[in-house]
Amino acid sequence: MPRKNPLPLVAICGRPNVGKSTLFNRMIGKHRAIVHDEEGITRDRFFGEAEWEGRRFRVVDTGGIMEHPLDSISKKMQVQVRAAFQEASVIVFVVDGQQELTRVDHQVRDELFRLGKPVVLAANKLDNPKLREQHVEFYALGLGDPFPVSATHNQGLEELMDAVIASLPEAGAAPEAEPGEVPEKRITRVAIVGKPNVGKSSFINAILNEERTIVDDTPGTTRDAIDIEFHWEGKDYLLIDTAGMRKKAGIKTKVEHFSIARTLRAIRRADVCLLMIDAVEGLSEQDKRIIGYAEENGTAMVLAFTKWDLVGDREKRFKALADEIDLRMPHIKFAPYITLSNLTRKRLFTAFEYVDRVMEAAEKRVSTGELNRFFETLRVKHHPPSQKGKAARVYYITQTGVKPTTFVLFVNQKRLFHFSYLRFIENELRTAYGFEGVPIKLELREGAPRS
Repeated sequence: MPRKNPLPLVAICGRPNVGKSTLFNRMIGKHRAIVHDEEGITRDRFFGEAEWEGRRFRVVDTGGIMEHPLDSISKKMQVQVRAAFQEASVIVFVVDGQQELTRVDHQVRDELFRLGKPVVLAANKLDNPKLREQHVEFYALGLGDPFPVSATHNQGLEELMDAVIASLPEAGAAPEAEPGEVPEKRITRVAIVGKPNVGKSSFINAILNEERTIVDDTPGTTRDAIDIEFHWEGKDYLLIDTAGMRKKAGIKTKVEHFSIARTLRAIRRADVCLLMIDAVEGLSEQDKRIIGYAEENGTAMVLAFTKWDLVGDREKRFKALADEIDLRMPHIKFAPYITLSNLTRKRLFTAFEYVDRVMEAAEKRVSTGELNRFFETLRVKHHPPSQKGKAARVYYITQTGVKPTTFVLFVNQKRLFHFSYLRFIENELRTAYGFEGVPIKLELREGAPRS
């Protein structure tokens, strides 16, 4: 179920290309939402947290409101906007201060009147004193004082934020923490990644049992990495729905470059990646690239074969997929895999059992004493390689970090350690200590450590 957030919500709305996403980024103090001159960049509801004068609240950026949406994605965007209206405590209505009011502006005004919620009117793109005088024209909307702002140049935001927090409902008293109580629960960050149309957004919607993100057959429907709080079986998760990662040759617009950059950043900041692969198509070259990027960054991973409802002989197909992983990517055999179906809801929540297991492994630490005792038995089991009579020697091994899980080996000469021997050490570490779904990084340093 969606995680209940006690903070009030402020929804930003308006026509396309009036500067909603730029204002959103200013309000939360981070460059989170994609900003571009092209209309319709924002599609899903995009949430963040803001604080002003000691008052914390959530902010949601929404897609542009249209009078006559023509395609399926635009129509679904309008549904997302109305969902934000229903949840919001305060609505910031953004208009283009350099343009005359349009028919759509008046229609939005009428809809906001009917909602009966507090509305703060922002006349954006007024970035010099002469232009700011134009804000008086927006009194015609009858929504009270229009606030002249320039989100791009960070002008007029103080007065706007003052008006927002003045419109928020009274803050309830926070319950006092019991002695020794940990106030913040641990949240596992899970990036949902994969090729376009593999079922990432459908997975999110299925587990939430609501259309939280837009799903459409059009490739590239999801453009930004969207954070969604989720609570299940007493645990808190932050699900990061990402844009589908195409091959470089398929990336044609600047917006797609932004989307891919956000997806890569989501992989880097995630605790666990749920890597989705089409069970019908099998492992593609693009899947291998995405898995490789997660492995390179040391991000723990679970492989999820989607669209399992479309598979005929499932036992045979499951074995074929496992064999494909073993043959084409044997170095990621450490990653567990699961089959699921967004349509039939098979094993959707079992995926979180896998995520929890992998998360536990990603936080595992092995003491230095235990590691060096382990390595003594390893020397007996497999003699280190040698070159021209010079044997590779490990003086000392220690785990230096998690996320990524990193071990440092102090050695006599790096050149003596062939890749195959390092792979042997990694496999033995996994046999001894698990590390399910966790990439292991081995670093070599010459010379014995100082005592």
